[in-house]
Amino acid sequence: MSELAGLIEARLRNKQKLFVSRTEFFKLLGSGLCRTLGVTPKDSVVRLGAALQSHCGDRVRVVQGGRAFYVTLNVPDDAYLRDKAQRLTSPFTPAQLVLNLPLSKVRAASALTRILASGELICIGVRSDFIPLLSWQGQTEPKSVEEDAQAFQRAFNEIGQGRNFVAIHRLRAHLGWERDRFDRILRELQAEERILLNMGDPTRLSRVELENGFVDRNGMRYLTLNWLGFGR
Repeated sequence: MSELAGLIEARLRNKQKLFVSRTEFFKLLGSGLCRTLGVTPKDSVVRLGAALQSHCGDRVRVVQGGRAFYVTLNVPDDAYLRDKAQRLTSPFTPAQLVLNLPLSKVRAASALTRILASGELICIGVRSDFIPLLSWQGQTEPKSVEEDAQAFQRAFNEIGQGRNFVAIHRLRAHLGWERDRFDRILRELQAEERILLNMGDPTRLSRVELENGFVDRNGMRYLTLNWLGFGR
């Protein structure tokens, strides 16, 4: 499973792509890997998705974006927008940014909101028809610990919707931060006793979701956390 997934991931990354259309995928794969995967360009999207699930787990998947189907790496929604924003010539509209991405309108809107809030993407003006114009700014200056803690708590509240625990992999995907930044603020919140880490139930999660939990310095893997609200 991991060998074939690794080959597909490598070919996508060699093309500097996070995803390709269904048609592009078969060209990228070549006849040899198509045979290994057990699919042909004539097979249905359902069959292709089942084959990828069987051979690659959650590392590579088929998703629908708009009216088309795409084969994509398993990355946070924000990654698609960041990748495309860096390729577009500024200024561009929100519609141009989310066009032909493997995201539904709702998920694209949520990801766009998060990236605007991060300051990596800014609005630099408005067209005559009142459509906003955007520009990619890239990674902004590092936030203070307290600013990141506040963003972390907002994400916890949005995901938890009144519950006092959330899955760590869902927080990672929601925030879309680099792994080091996420782990750093999580350790800070734990040290200040503002959160409580729990091991959770690994049998209910996929391998990718397990990997996107949190491993402490002693090698202990945690999958969920509670917000305690203490500390500063």
